[in-house]
Amino acid sequence: MVSSSTPEQDRPLNIVGRITAYFVNSQVTLLIIVALVIFGLAAALFTPKEENPQITVPGADIYFHYPGAPAEVVEETVTVPIEAKIRELPGIDDIYSTSQTGQARITAQFFVGEDWENSLFRLQNHLFNSQDELPQGVNYQVNPLIVDDVPIVTLTITGENYSDNQLRRVGERLLRELRQIPDTGNLTISGGQPRVMRVDLNPEQLAAFQLSPAAIAQQIQAANIQVQAGDVSVGNRRIFIEGGNLLETADELKAVVVGQGENGSPIYLEDVATVSDGYDDRVTYSRLLNRKDWDVTAPYPDPSLQPEEDFEERPAITIGIAKKKGTNAVVVAQQIFDRVDELRDEIPNDITIAVSRNAGRTAARAVGDLYSSLFQAIAIVVILLIAFLGWRDALIVALAIPLTLAGTLLVGWIAGQTINRITLFALILSLGILVDDAIAVTENIHRRFEEMPDQSFSQKVRTATLAVAELGVPILLSTITVILAFIPMAFVTGMMGPYMGPIPFNVPVAMIISTSLAVIVTPYLAVRVIKVKGRSTDNNESNDGQASEEVPNRIYTFYRRIMEPLLDSATRRRFLIFFVVGLLLASFALPLTQAVKFRMLPKADEERFLVQVDAPLGTELVETDRIVREMETVLKEDSEVIQFESYVGTAAPIDFNGLLRGNTHRSGEHLADIRVHLTNDDARSVSSEDIVFRLRPQLTEIAQENNAIVKLIEDPPGPPVRSTMLAEIYGPDYERQRELSKQVADVFRNTAEVVDVDDSVKNQIPQMKLEVDRAKANQAGLSTQEIAETINMAIRGVDASTLQVPGELTPVQIQVRFAEANRQSIDDLRRIQMPTPEGNLVPLTELVTFTSTTVDQPIFHRNQVPVTYVFGEMNARSSVYAVMEQMIHFFRNPLPEGYSIKWEGEWQLTLEVFRDLGLAMLVAVILIYIILVGQFRSFKIPLIMLGAIPLALIGILVGFSLNGVYFSATGMIGVIALAGIVVRNAIVLLEFVGDRRKEGIELKEAVIEAGAVRFRPILLTSVTTMLGTLTILSDPVWSGLAWTLLTGMLTSSALTLFIIPLMYYGDQRSSRKQEQTPVNEKQLVADN
Repeated sequence: MVSSSTPEQDRPLNIVGRITAYFVNSQVTLLIIVALVIFGLAAALFTPKEENPQITVPGADIYFHYPGAPAEVVEETVTVPIEAKIRELPGIDDIYSTSQTGQARITAQFFVGEDWENSLFRLQNHLFNSQDELPQGVNYQVNPLIVDDVPIVTLTITGENYSDNQLRRVGERLLRELRQIPDTGNLTISGGQPRVMRVDLNPEQLAAFQLSPAAIAQQIQAANIQVQAGDVSVGNRRIFIEGGNLLETADELKAVVVGQGENGSPIYLEDVATVSDGYDDRVTYSRLLNRKDWDVTAPYPDPSLQPEEDFEERPAITIGIAKKKGTNAVVVAQQIFDRVDELRDEIPNDITIAVSRNAGRTAARAVGDLYSSLFQAIAIVVILLIAFLGWRDALIVALAIPLTLAGTLLVGWIAGQTINRITLFALILSLGILVDDAIAVTENIHRRFEEMPDQSFSQKVRTATLAVAELGVPILLSTITVILAFIPMAFVTGMMGPYMGPIPFNVPVAMIISTSLAVIVTPYLAVRVIKVKGRSTDNNESNDGQASEEVPNRIYTFYRRIMEPLLDSATRRRFLIFFVVGLLLASFALPLTQAVKFRMLPKADEERFLVQVDAPLGTELVETDRIVREMETVLKEDSEVIQFESYVGTAAPIDFNGLLRGNTHRSGEHLADIRVHLTNDDARSVSSEDIVFRLRPQLTEIAQENNAIVKLIEDPPGPPVRSTMLAEIYGPDYERQRELSKQVADVFRNTAEVVDVDDSVKNQIPQMKLEVDRAKANQAGLSTQEIAETINMAIRGVDASTLQVPGELTPVQIQVRFAEANRQSIDDLRRIQMPTPEGNLVPLTELVTFTSTTVDQPIFHRNQVPVTYVFGEMNARSSVYAVMEQMIHFFRNPLPEGYSIKWEGEWQLTLEVFRDLGLAMLVAVILIYIILVGQFRSFKIPLIMLGAIPLALIGILVGFSLNGVYFSATGMIGVIALAGIVVRNAIVLLEFVGDRRKEGIELKEAVIEAGAVRFRPILLTSVTTMLGTLTILSDPVWSGLAWTLLTGMLTSSALTLFIIPLMYYGDQRSSRKQEQTPVNEKQLVADN
């Protein structure tokens, strides 16, 4: 790579030299340095920060209501035609649907990265145009699934002397104020019941006055109306006319006339119903439990505090606040907390506002921890540079690091990137690479200065320019090599693409900037910082601030002692190469024997997890709450649990994982969620995964005792899946599919480490059908609609109208239905009397037939095909091997002919990610090979250079085997990174051989000298990369990347310095056209 001959002062400059010549003594260079520092700091401060890159997955839940239709009718008349219409839309990835009695839900999911606004507009428009294909009476509602609607902050409002219904009103007022913060997005509230004006009908009084429930609702609507009637002219002015009255109070509602007595006297609403200002019937419970003395109100609680063992419980409601797209989570979260503090005086003192989610804190901690790791890595690299290069050269190289990082952050800011964990991992990953150009340039300039000491400043400028110019080709080539290694990663498909997106963006940008700085800033600093006194005849004497020459001489002696016997003996050469090939083949056998195991990503050490409880369908709210309270007892006994919120009958506030798992529709008296918060990860010795492992058996035991299903769901470290283990069963007969689902679920339960097993087949729910006898109804002068509406109003009730109550933020619904005591049993329905137009009363039992049956089972589709599901989670085992074990089982015990299983979940994600990363690496290798062939005009020499990649694989596979660490997706990213680094080392090594041979040095001596001279730079690049990754070795998710770089760099660097030169030497020796006199290497390669 570097020539030892003295450059002639009149040598023409290449493009790299001309760039250096312009900047090496220009004030513009100083401006570039200052600008990078200033704008880089601005980028670090103002670029939006988040924990992980945001993944855009446009989608929507479409709810269809078809009252009274059986599940199969809903499927055939609503689900099937609408699925076909949605499939016509470009950009649709998956369609999921559930058809059940009276309703259907279709989830349309677009491809990752599609523009969500355009996608949802096209979906809405398509549905609107498809309405004619729906049966009469079907209506629908579209709920967009937008990542930006996931709350970044949730506030849980509690008070010992308040019910959750009362707390909800406080929360509604608080939400109104928080909406005024400019950067807040969607706001939600969960828990408590809304305020309603209850009209509890007395069926006996209705019968006595011969009034129907429907007539009562109509009279309330008629008495509560106000219209804008227009305007009239009075003189020269227009007077606006408003007619009618609006009800405002319960007393006004009681006084509404609903009929006339026999003597013409008015019948008031209070004569036939009890009117009360209250709340809707309870369908949810929500509460907060936390250890005493734990400051639940602090956005950033002190992790060193030790709360008491006892828990305190209070009713609670939770409000969720999302941020607008592109805003800074840390800043928006702080704005929310500041506003809440300002409103404290308006909230009663005995009400507590607890911070139950703070994505701003999570993002700030994640980014802050990685900034710390980055600074530690920089410090390690700088210390290493000083040890190897001396403080003057080290200072020049070290200054390139913050300038490169500043420039990279600046470009990211301009490009609309965010600063997140993956961004900073990318910078840590590139740290060892980006100093290589600066090291090479600084060393070459230093060597040229030593050859011509005591130069004037203008001479030093020219010498530095020539020193950079002669490195131009290898620097550009090696930089392009690294860039080509990373760019194909940008084309990874699915959710993993945008998740890893910061890596193929930031690493190439960092490489381009570091190379530019090596050409522009490094020589500018070198001519001003490097001081030389000429080469000393005493090897122990060193220049001021420079590394001793004794080290390179020792390296040369050491390297020659090893290489010379190998170069002189073809037998020894072949033996060593065959031995290394044997090691490579043996290492490839390690995955086959499961000595090296694969998984998608390890679990991160989080501070929270979710417990989902599914009691049998039809379970009453009180019973579900009892089960949850048993589980709460177990949670309170765990010393690492400090707080949890229980939501019975409804879902916990949604997060990104829940959004993609389909948790947005979780509601019903048989369902519950418990959001569990753990002590700070810095304050405990066990991981969140281990805590989940030890809690799962106890919670599962409680669930099994109550015929319930419990799932402990941890936040995934990467893109979420619908379920870690997921089997889809397909076949010609849906009832048989359901039966097979139960069999597959049993196989799940018998597979090691598969837990939380569930399936899509629901338990049978009793149903009472009231079928109208049309002939008898017609004889009584009643319609089927009137009878059905009466039954509906008796049980479910209707919202007849609204009250405009002064001081309320929203209108209060007027809810009309039978009093609770008159709608508790089937016998209550049998006692209903229906008034006829003739003034008679007919018992409901004479008009309808009561038939006992069961609710239809739901029918599931995926991509228009009927499917049943089996779900499961994993304990301490990779889902890859659990699925492989089950595949073997079903290979030996196949399903009936025509039925099949498709494995989804983490298995499918793992296959797709490793496939895409493998293809990305293959494309990178091909591109690198093409570039090298063009540069060296040879097909064989580039193959020798690419041989550095399998050398790295030896260390990687052996290292993972010895450490017992799973090889994950981050490990695969490390392999791709290594491909660029190790080939870069091989390029500069063989380029140096070519330079030496052009100067007339014999092949053997050129190989030895090249290896000796490049020994220290290659070793320095390797060690800086390895030590830089030590700072992320403790991260559970990214430790795979660290292990890959550590083990791969260790073996590849050592083997590259010996095996690659030996392969090159052997190739050149065996060439039939090998000349005895030195020739231009590139011509020699072309002749081969």
